Amino acid sequence: METTDAARVQLLAGGRAVAEMTALIPHPYPDGAAEEWIAMQARDWGLGKEYTYAIEADSFLVGAISLRPVPAERENLGYWIGRPYWSRGYATAAARAVIALAFSLFDVDKLTASHLARNAASGRVMEKCGMRLLSTGTREHRGAPEAFCVRGISREEWERSEQLA
Repeated sequence: METTDAARVQLLAGGRAVAEMTALIPHPYPDGAAEEWIAMQARDWGLGKEYTYAIEADSFLVGAISLRPVPAERENLGYWIGRPYWSRGYATAAARAVIALAFSLFDVDKLTASHLARNAASGRVMEKCGMRLLSTGTREHRGAPEAFCVRGISREEWERSEQLA
């Protein structure tokens, strides 16, 4: 992702419907935040901490997906799709690609991702990628406790599913 994508990131990620379904995207989305986020992604890429990819359709940015080979306070996988592009398969295609990349290039044995329990669409994306429910719980979300789900897939499960495909 380039700084030239900042206006599009702010427009898409900053939409209330998108921001409300994520843990990290602010709403309202402040001016300059997209440039700062893009610069942080470039820095983290260089450190090998996090790899963020643009999700594009017809050469237009429609979202982003991040892989953290070593999860810290968050799970390995995170993504967002701009509201006009929901329900078109972009998140599923991107997640499948990043899962394959992770198990092919990194020494990880398991990948995890979380979603708000009320965000069933994100749960379906993860299920389509072979991620099974690992746990449910409550986390702080926008100043209030909210139910969430953690899903995951092991390298062994992924390899088995690839053999069946």
